[in-house]
Amino acid sequence: MNNFNKELETASEAVKKAGKIIASKIEKRPDRWQKAPGDFVSSVDLSAEEIVGKIIKEEFPDDGIMSEEDLNFGLDKKRFWILDPLDGTMNYLRKIPFFSVSLALFKNNEVVLGVIYDPYHNNLFTAVNNGGAFLNGKRISVGDISNLVECCIATEYIGYLDSVKKRRLLGRLGEYFGNIRMIGSQALDLAYTAAGQIDIAFLPRSNPWDMAAGSILVKEAGGTVWAPGGYSCLKSGQIIAGNKKLVREFVNEILEKEY
Repeated sequence: MNNFNKELETASEAVKKAGKIIASKIEKRPDRWQKAPGDFVSSVDLSAEEIVGKIIKEEFPDDGIMSEEDLNFGLDKKRFWILDPLDGTMNYLRKIPFFSVSLALFKNNEVVLGVIYDPYHNNLFTAVNNGGAFLNGKRISVGDISNLVECCIATEYIGYLDSVKKRRLLGRLGEYFGNIRMIGSQALDLAYTAAGQIDIAFLPRSNPWDMAAGSILVKEAGGTVWAPGGYSCLKSGQIIAGNKKLVREFVNEILEKEY
């Protein structure tokens, strides 16, 4: 197993410090602006990004950083970090307690470490390549439900689809699933899937910073992440995560037939 003890310790410290700032400002009304319809960024996102970036640069000056917001450099280096400083900004701005800080280390064309921190509930999800997945230090694993009709599925906004595809897909989801959740943080969708709290995550449009840390959590928890044409955390697009049997059934019964 690769030894990433320092990296894991540093990443955990960084997301917790960012999370402390995020949690401390939830009762305030931070400056915010809209990047795209329904896609907001706030001054808290940028503060959290600054904190994590500073820690990473101090401890690992030779590494690069890819972030959702302003901090992007060194993506041609041997390894770089992939950061979402506040995943679930809309939830945060409305005081809905489901948001997170997501940080992953990318090396040799794969994610080798991931941490997701939920500052509201003080939950830290961690995973290192070939080292298992953990929630607050306790090992976690994906759920063992094997039938779609028994699942609790997490998905996110699909408004960008044209109306025909949207109606068709929503119809199929409603037909197959009695329990559908839209949590509002893709990182938490994947973290909860790794912990077996959610059975399958269907994310129609996921960006690298949304899924990088969550993808290694799911894999190290015994699950799989599927994407059309093959999964890559550097390629934005659709992903499905969960145990292998459920993901295979979802692709065959939902995507290939109706989407």
